[in-house]
Amino acid sequence: MPRDEVVDGAKLGGTFAIGDGRSVLGELTVGGTNTALYLHDDEFFHIADNTVDCLHGVLHDRKMVTVLGSSVCSELGSASRYDRHFHFAELSPAYVVTGSRHLSATVPEVVKVTFHIGDAEDVFYDFDAMGHVIDPRPLIKAVVAANESRIGRTIPTGPAADIAYFAGRTELVDVATAVGRVRIYHQPIPSHPLATREVGMRNRTLVELSFDEPRLLENALDAVLSLLRFLELIAGRPQEIDGIWIETAGAGRTPPLDLYWTHRPKRPTSWEERAPHPAEILIRIVDEPDQFAHVLTGWLATDAARRDARVRFSNGFAQQRSFPIDRMVGAANMFDILPNNAFLPGGKLADDVAAAKASAKRIFQALPDSPERESMLNALGRLGKATLRSKVRARAGLVSEALRAPLPELDLVTDEAVRCRNHYVHGSPGSLDYAQHGAVFTFLTGALEFLFAASDLVEAGWDIAVWRGRGGVLAHPFSRVMYEWDQQAALIRQLREDAGGMAAN
Repeated sequence: MPRDEVVDGAKLGGTFAIGDGRSVLGELTVGGTNTALYLHDDEFFHIADNTVDCLHGVLHDRKMVTVLGSSVCSELGSASRYDRHFHFAELSPAYVVTGSRHLSATVPEVVKVTFHIGDAEDVFYDFDAMGHVIDPRPLIKAVVAANESRIGRTIPTGPAADIAYFAGRTELVDVATAVGRVRIYHQPIPSHPLATREVGMRNRTLVELSFDEPRLLENALDAVLSLLRFLELIAGRPQEIDGIWIETAGAGRTPPLDLYWTHRPKRPTSWEERAPHPAEILIRIVDEPDQFAHVLTGWLATDAARRDARVRFSNGFAQQRSFPIDRMVGAANMFDILPNNAFLPGGKLADDVAAAKASAKRIFQALPDSPERESMLNALGRLGKATLRSKVRARAGLVSEALRAPLPELDLVTDEAVRCRNHYVHGSPGSLDYAQHGAVFTFLTGALEFLFAASDLVEAGWDIAVWRGRGGVLAHPFSRVMYEWDQQAALIRQLREDAGGMAAN
């Protein structure tokens, strides 16, 4: 992959086509969500609505630039400076694409997206990919001789030789999935001794997503976001994209286009989780490539149907070590917006209960319209269907069974989590003071997120028992939930008993 062409703080000038065969001068100021394109010209110009979404330009260094998804952030206007009158407009782009060609906003062209995530080298940790020869003395003469034969001169050697190496395996996984073909690979980057006066090598591990049919940019990035949500689970914290390149149909051997995504995924630094630890990555891609490919394929196969719930999870997970009330409510609600096929069919109502339901429904339907009437009819409609409590229990059961060592007090913990959610949503009484027992509140939120995500992964084929058996250093949030489970479950039971029992909501 090429070096990023567009970076924060850059100012790029050039000319931009605005329609009707006309071009104006423009300056692109790059700065995340504050990225702006300032257009100006001596003559009046107007940018039509159908051109704002995609502007093609040529930078002063002759590089092609495409500005996509723009919105007008300053009205079209005019001004004077140094006795010269000019006209201007300012746009806020969503994407800036640079390279050897322009990109279309309406014709599907994207066939491959390659990107680098911030924690890639930890998530795809490969201890033996690079190293130093422990004793280079027996090897240095052969290494030097091979270079001498190519450069045609003698290279002197001495007693303090050192040899660094890349072991040569680049491919980690290559698998077809529902969103495209996923390839993860090492890209060793050696330094050039003539340019830097030093010799070294660093590694970037890249993720590549290719498509059977060309896509529009936004559709391609939707697939990237699906894959990114999976990787954040494996890592244990949100992942930012710090480099992304796209390849287009018919581009031949031209270099990939560089994409600057003004609203690209970024990890908030406040309340930040620890960096991923190799011992706690949920699936070690180097040691378990088949497991990784199998789980990734299974998880992405259900992503379209479960996207709403998974996005809700991702939004909460992004808050890392911050646990506001909204996160607890969201952690419970994501079970409610899973599709019905995520749960076993519910049991049939007993005949007498079904008859009572029908009778009550007729009574309330006969009443004048009122909030109370609608509330009761809605409640009767839910009777016999899965409740939030039963949904959480069902998904939690998948995790406990897969652990092959059941989680103690599982129903107690999940029921208390739902009770906590109901307290903050409906005002129903909790069995303890959640504000006073902040550690319990935090644990319940984390437990809901763990059970939601882990059940998703288990269904996709994840062997959670193997992961749990490896132990760790409590770097992954799921490890902390597991570590705290016994103590917090016992505390919840004690607090409930102290409060006088466990009455149902």
